[in-house]
Amino acid sequence: MTQPIYAALTLSTVIPHQNCLQWSDDGQLCVLTKSAVYILTPDHGLASSTPPDVRASIDDQSSAKPLGWYKTMIDMSSRPVRAWAEISDDVSVQAVTCSPSGLSGYGRCVLAVLNTNMEVTLWEGTKNHLKGEWCMIDNVTDHLVDAIALNGTTDGVGVARQEEVLNAQTTCIAWSAQPDFGISPAPLLDASLLAMGNRAGSITLQRFSRSRGERGQPTTTTITKLEMCERWITQLAWSKWVASGANKCTAVLAYAMSDGGIGLLQVSQTLEAAVSPDAFVHDYDVERHVRVDVERFQNLAIPPDKRVVTAMRWVDVSAQKTILVASKAGTVHLYSHPPFPLSPPSSFIHSPICSPTHSYGSKSLLIQIQPSSAGSSSLSPVSGLFYVRDRDALLLALSDGSVHAMHGFSSEPSWEPAPIPSVPTSSTTAVVVDEVEQEDSSTSENATAGKTGGGSTKNGHTSAAEGTALTRSSDVPITSETLTESSRSFFVRTQQHASAGVSNVPDYMDVNKIDGFVPYDSCGTVAWMYEVSRPTDFSYKHEAKHACVMLVTPFWSADDGWVVKTVEEEMDWSKNGSGVRCATRVAPAHLLRGIFLHLADTTRFKRLCRALLNILDRDMQEDPSTAVVIPEWTKPCNEEIKIHLRKSLATQFFGWESFLRTRMKLALADGCWKLCQDAQMRSDCGRAARIQLAAVSHRVLRILVRHLTAIVTTLSPADVPFVLRVVVQSLLPGSPSDLSSEAQALSDKVNATMAIELEGAGLLEMCPACHTEVPLQDITQATCLNGHTWTRCSVTSFILSTAMVRTCIGCNRKALLPLSQSSPAEDDSWMPVAARSWVVKELLEAVDRCLFCGNSFVRIV
Repeated sequence: MTQPIYAALTLSTVIPHQNCLQWSDDGQLCVLTKSAVYILTPDHGLASSTPPDVRASIDDQSSAKPLGWYKTMIDMSSRPVRAWAEISDDVSVQAVTCSPSGLSGYGRCVLAVLNTNMEVTLWEGTKNHLKGEWCMIDNVTDHLVDAIALNGTTDGVGVARQEEVLNAQTTCIAWSAQPDFGISPAPLLDASLLAMGNRAGSITLQRFSRSRGERGQPTTTTITKLEMCERWITQLAWSKWVASGANKCTAVLAYAMSDGGIGLLQVSQTLEAAVSPDAFVHDYDVERHVRVDVERFQNLAIPPDKRVVTAMRWVDVSAQKTILVASKAGTVHLYSHPPFPLSPPSSFIHSPICSPTHSYGSKSLLIQIQPSSAGSSSLSPVSGLFYVRDRDALLLALSDGSVHAMHGFSSEPSWEPAPIPSVPTSSTTAVVVDEVEQEDSSTSENATAGKTGGGSTKNGHTSAAEGTALTRSSDVPITSETLTESSRSFFVRTQQHASAGVSNVPDYMDVNKIDGFVPYDSCGTVAWMYEVSRPTDFSYKHEAKHACVMLVTPFWSADDGWVVKTVEEEMDWSKNGSGVRCATRVAPAHLLRGIFLHLADTTRFKRLCRALLNILDRDMQEDPSTAVVIPEWTKPCNEEIKIHLRKSLATQFFGWESFLRTRMKLALADGCWKLCQDAQMRSDCGRAARIQLAAVSHRVLRILVRHLTAIVTTLSPADVPFVLRVVVQSLLPGSPSDLSSEAQALSDKVNATMAIELEGAGLLEMCPACHTEVPLQDITQATCLNGHTWTRCSVTSFILSTAMVRTCIGCNRKALLPLSQSSPAEDDSWMPVAARSWVVKELLEAVDRCLFCGNSFVRIV
């Protein structure tokens, strides 16, 4: 069966470097070109009111929704560059790395961009990160150069100053993930590190910091600078953070040198206790409470051989094992170290807690040529790689257009596939475990692939696959030959479609030069970039004539069992120590991207809808946040309480993993409701969505009620309208009894503190159009007696009659802007009169993501 081509997006630009594609934690795909960084966002799972900028599918698939993309870019061509010398070459973009989500002033990712002039700048999306402008917020190189001027001396200026300048000239960058210190709720603490290698052979660890809600420029602070060698640092790669003690996480930073050697640094971060008797939650400060320790491995992971490292990345194969993959011309090198703690760091002693099949140390494999065109060569650089967990295979794409499969990757890596034993028809087949799953693949459960009666029991629940007929994928193993043939086939079909009616179709002399290769899901669907090249053509080609094509294609079909298995794992409440964690703040749209891609196939969705409903209908575990006690505030109302309230609300809203899973269930239920064609199934999906929506609403209200009860002595008459709105919503039919009781107690306390008149309490608003009364009867919409309808704020429930509004990209709910994002800042004249409360203002600042689906906001106007 011919595999579909979900997207074929053409960019008229030059790709100067391999590995030009990278996903951010916000679910955006960064495309590195010569003069710009394109930022593409797939529309699967999004509900933006504006249509995608482009839909570029090749095949006419009547059963699948075309894959659309939102498109924006960071233009680097007109930015001034630093003159390190009087004569400077043409400057282009060299590398880009994405921060964890939540670092920008809008609660999203920050991009660090390195150009060939060895300068590093930081960028963030402003009003609309999907389609709007990205602005530079900091120049890290300027800080490094300023430090040279401050530390300069008059003695020995020559050599010393030259060395300092080399330290300021960055050659490679890598941003670590957010460490998880195992605290619930997870503190919204940025402990990620930006590593920068330079020409002097040093590595600098930088910390990005920006106070939530500030309009001023962010800052980067140097944590430490390590002198590693006397050669250039050419590549950097962070491993995942793993727990190595109480409130302690450890990662390994691999660095490649210009002579081909690869060394390792063990980086540990310890979160020290924060004692703050007045705070509602533990008030951690990254500068005061996070200690960073760095230790160098005594031995090199890969010895130097005068061959440059072209690609380097850590691959997580299990919760205990991470393997470093590094490529050079014609070879792939693998290195694995024992679990933490290490003593000493260079030790290769086997750990008893790991499977005996796990070996430690370094290995290397010669790349085998896969002839597909005139430019085929085993010496071509690696353009991208990713690990397929259920097959224990590593896929590598080379710039010559070939794709290679390394089998037995975690134990005995080889290019030859292991023979597949014959299995009876009734047996189960393994499915791919999602990339974020951290369990050992040897213990992964198989998903049902047969008929009714093949379901398995997990955590006391019957598998959703039981009672549902699921198709199974082919048992034919993936090989380098078949993958390269698929790559070539996709290339030929795309070029034939682009040259419809023209006889100029690809032949053997045309090379599909691959410049980027990243997974779109965890079961064979890949986003990759290619450009047509003819090795025998030496004529000049203007930049405007270059045409690079980004494809999204499945190299093999994902079966129904994989889809159900993936949904089960994403919605599994029992995986507290593995899988996705709130500490990383990964957007739900990024986590559910692969699922929504496959559910867009209406034929498949009809087969799986009942199984998905079975997953959504499972009983939710008890809400752990119900046991949280918010201490009463005993001091007067001041700036201190505002800071504590904002941090506590943000932590309680977005720090619980169970809350994230509820939001993901709501997003999946809403998506199923939109896809359903059958009236009964649509009704069932709507019922499931209403259950999850009620769970989210009640949890938000409980958090608000407990915080308002704790600060009731600081409330003024201006705060009463919002307090009463929370009370009324908590007393609506269907609310949990404990929530209603707490809300009634809050109302009694407010009544005892001050006299309240209903007319002045803000429950009766005025229609902005006709100035008639609008009672609070619906928390989503407001309708006056004359029929005028207004949308309500999803955070405060006030009527939205202003342009100062932000919109969720996941569910299209709207909310008032925080004052820090309005212009001019601190001017609240545009806010509803009843909303001009310090409590409401701090609440809006705390909510930088949608309370209901967890995705980010954008400003449409």
